[in-house]
Amino acid sequence: MKEKITFVVPVYNAEATLERTLNSILNQTDQRYKIVIINDGSTDGTEDICKRYEKTYLDKVTYRYQESKGPGGARNYGMTLVETEYVSFLDSDDWLMPEYVESILTQLERHSEHTVEMVMTLPQIYHEGSRAISEWYDKRLFEEIFHTEGQIINPQEELRVYQFEVNLCRKVLRMDFLRKVSFSMREKIKWEDVYPHFYLLSQCKCCMGIGSVGFYYRVGGKGQITASRDRSRLDLLEVIRELQEYIENGNYENLRFPAMRIMVRFSIWGIRMTDGELRKKLVRELHRAFKKLPRSYYQALQKGTKNNYSKADARQYQLFILAIRYKICNIIFYDYLYQDIGEKIIKKILGAGQRVV
Repeated sequence: MKEKITFVVPVYNAEATLERTLNSILNQTDQRYKIVIINDGSTDGTEDICKRYEKTYLDKVTYRYQESKGPGGARNYGMTLVETEYVSFLDSDDWLMPEYVESILTQLERHSEHTVEMVMTLPQIYHEGSRAISEWYDKRLFEEIFHTEGQIINPQEELRVYQFEVNLCRKVLRMDFLRKVSFSMREKIKWEDVYPHFYLLSQCKCCMGIGSVGFYYRVGGKGQITASRDRSRLDLLEVIRELQEYIENGNYENLRFPAMRIMVRFSIWGIRMTDGELRKKLVRELHRAFKKLPRSYYQALQKGTKNNYSKADARQYQLFILAIRYKICNIIFYDYLYQDIGEKIIKKILGAGQRVV
């Protein structure tokens, strides 16, 4: 049996969830995989769990430790240890559907005449508190683009794929492709999935969609990677700058709409997840960042939302741009109460619908 996929699992203080994650890989219906665990400086019992799994599953699991470089740095290190044809990333608080490997390899073998560089899967959302499972954020769009299981598209021709929810773990990537485009992730930074989403899609010519499997994305739990409210929220400013720079330097004018959409959604999310004086600082810096954006980005956002969303949803983007670009309106974001009152007033004026995120 020759392994085809390696799962790189970055871990940090994950003793409460790691075993479920690793067991979901080990219990796959198709055993043609390897696991690489990168411990990013954990201070709890994570290392003991990692060593136990490596010892128990010596033929499957490789374990390495590194001092804290963030999820991006852990994934970079993990990629250097991959010897299989494909790689997939899985966070230490999420877990795979049982037939994940089988379904992906079946479709790749069925379409062996194509050199598939990227496979897009369709995750589901697991709500920790209620234990309910709900559909992934972009399920409708995914099914509009990938009509059949294993359908192959060219992202340079089907630009709607850039509107998919930004998430590296839903992708299975061909290692030769990653080497060809010299892919690596930013280290010690939050929101590290944003740039790779655009970079990899803009370099990919052969992308397969498989909607029958994915992973379970945990929300509402303690220690969730996306739930911190510390200074790492300010990393969003660097993410916006880097994304704009890539689009301008690469002359990717057709990506301004999906990029602007992501900038707005992540900015709203970032503001809501930040408290106190740090929140005010983030708002002030976002104000400066959005003021510097060329007019072409706002035109692309207006046209894109008009063509792809309802009038009410399109006005939500207009609401945020209005409030963030004009300094006098920034106070709306300074406090949760101000934000709720301000949103209600502006929504009434614009006739807007529900929140963007």
